[in-house]
Amino acid sequence: MGDLRAARQRTFPSDAQLLELQRLADTTIGVTDLDRQRGLVLEQGLQIKELQLVQQHLEDLRTAIVDIVQNCWEGQILLSIPPIGPVQAATIIATIGNIANFAKACELKSYFGWAPRKKQTGVTMDRTNLSTRGVRPMKQMLFLMAARATTLDCEWARIYRRLLPRLCTYDEKTKEYRGKKKVLGRIAGQMASMIYALLKTDQETLSQVPPGETPPPPMLYDREVHRKHQEGSYCSLKPNTLPRKILQLPGKL
Repeated sequence: MGDLRAARQRTFPSDAQLLELQRLADTTIGVTDLDRQRGLVLEQGLQIKELQLVQQHLEDLRTAIVDIVQNCWEGQILLSIPPIGPVQAATIIATIGNIANFAKACELKSYFGWAPRKKQTGVTMDRTNLSTRGVRPMKQMLFLMAARATTLDCEWARIYRRLLPRLCTYDEKTKEYRGKKKVLGRIAGQMASMIYALLKTDQETLSQVPPGETPPPPMLYDREVHRKHQEGSYCSLKPNTLPRKILQLPGKL
């Protein structure tokens, strides 16, 4: 009664009405039939056991995924890239299959569903959106990975802070930038390109190892190299890449 009196406004409802409310709640709410009560108790018990079994299966599955990803070459490479975890790495591996199926990074990004389409006509329209192609779960996970990376102490967050003033419009009223998804899309695309570069380099290295020899350790993500890359010290991972300058060759090719 004390809780009911504290919830009412002044003296309404009265104490007599509150007592009547308690009586009605006791006699009209819930199941009064004993057989039905026993059925509900049995059903609830079975559902609780089923939920506990599903939770145990999910825990066993997660343990198996972590063990597999941490002990495979592709998993070690992906786990070194922030903010990729075991579940994200397993999803990427399952989606890609074999990185040799993709000749270019743009093919992998398109398969991930990260192929932007831009519509622009002078100054009247400037719109960019993603195509409807690609694997939808991977597209969603790539966006979540990019959003998560902006909250961590990593190079992705530094790139995000650097691109916000360039690609977004600052709203003086809300004191926030508008159009942050464009920056997240940029980071997600760079993240997909990095995944391709590291996996492709590892695949080409393993293909050149003679049978019976121990392959070299995989090339993992290096934050310092990433930072220098963003600052302009570009170094291609391809061994036979020509220098980034125009070569003066005699004659016609």
